[in-house]
Amino acid sequence: MSNLRDGIESAIPFAFPAIGGLIAVVVINLNPKALMNPMIWIPLGIFLGWAAGRGALKLMSRWH
Repeated sequence: MSNLRDGIESAIPFAFPAIGGLIAVVVINLNPKALMNPMIWIPLGIFLGWAAGRGALKLMSRWH
């Protein structure tokens, strides 16, 4: 069980920002008429993914 938790804890800092950026790309592409600037929305998605990853790691450290 410890190895699984270690693997998840090591993947979260990379996976969450990537997922946040991917979600931003999907939102931009689903709303072509909204004229969303990708130079703003993609980094914002990456930052929100990073913040969510930090929160997830803090929650995981409480249960550790």
